[in-house]
Amino acid sequence: MPVQVSSSPATSLAARFAQRQRVRARRERWLRGGLAFAAVLLGVLAVAMPLFLLASTRITPGWSETLLPLVAGSFKAAFYALSVAAPLALGAAIWCARFAAPRLRQLLKPLFELLEAVPVVVLGLVAALLLAPWLAQRVLALAIFVAALVPVLAASGALWQHAAPRRWQRALVGHEVGLSLPVLVLLAWAALVAGEAFATHVSAAIIQPQTPWNALVVGIMLGLAVMPTMFTLAEDALFAVPAEFALGAQALGATRWQALVHLLLPIAAPGIVAALLLGFSRALGETMIVLMASGNTPLLDASPLTGLRSIAANLALEAPEAAPGSEHYGLLLLSALLLFGLCLLLNALAEHVRGRLRRRLAGL
Repeated sequence: MPVQVSSSPATSLAARFAQRQRVRARRERWLRGGLAFAAVLLGVLAVAMPLFLLASTRITPGWSETLLPLVAGSFKAAFYALSVAAPLALGAAIWCARFAAPRLRQLLKPLFELLEAVPVVVLGLVAALLLAPWLAQRVLALAIFVAALVPVLAASGALWQHAAPRRWQRALVGHEVGLSLPVLVLLAWAALVAGEAFATHVSAAIIQPQTPWNALVVGIMLGLAVMPTMFTLAEDALFAVPAEFALGAQALGATRWQALVHLLLPIAAPGIVAALLLGFSRALGETMIVLMASGNTPLLDASPLTGLRSIAANLALEAPEAAPGSEHYGLLLLSALLLFGLCLLLNALAEHVRGRLRRRLAGL
């Protein structure tokens, strides 16, 4: 009888290992092929979309008079949104990245980012039904609150640094923002009282807009919508700067604020600029909030108390009624191409600036 030679355990283990390696290599090839197909598909779509818009547009006499108010309205909405979002996002990012206690940062950072999950149509509904009627009668109070905000907070911080006992200051390191909440509530109440008191002495054109739906309402609510994106990018840029830089500056005698202004912010500046550019790009293309709270009046006016009509809102309003092949249809596609180009340019510039930050941090 022939003698059967059994394989050794080492040979069996090597065979199983080789089989797993072949399966893993095959899986990686499929994964690379799928990613390559997705990248090619996205590239084709990115090229086909502007080509379709460019081929379908129609330049008609008077097109500039039609598009100019829409472009101005888009930039007007984005500018006022950035005026609201930039101080909030950058202030929160600076505090979370460099001043907040670690546990408090771990709690607040996800909460700020969770605001991005709120549907913009909900924000538009709140702006149109609640914020616009309320703000129409309290513009002067808002102006007083904004004008007094920075001086009051600076004075409160200086008073805390010089008058509070040292043991209180050491116990609340990283939690100082909680002390500003009562100050903000008191300031808001004082602004409301002062606004009602001075309302009789100020022109009605200043304290009461012509319509409740205006650029001020759009700026406030649109700023809240783009703020989480700007906060995340700016906070990541600031947190990526090595903490040893700030500690070394403080060891040489600099205060935390001096280390932030003269060292950390210049290093993280590309990331902060990228956050501003992406926030502006998103505000430029936002539709629902502008559509529901702007009044949709195509005006060439920079006043925050007048309405506007943006390119995105105009597309949402008029695209269902445009007949394919008509001059109106071609003009809408031309405005869409213009909006696409502006947003693409801002996003590409932001990505370039973020790349500079990554190279700068890699070289540190």
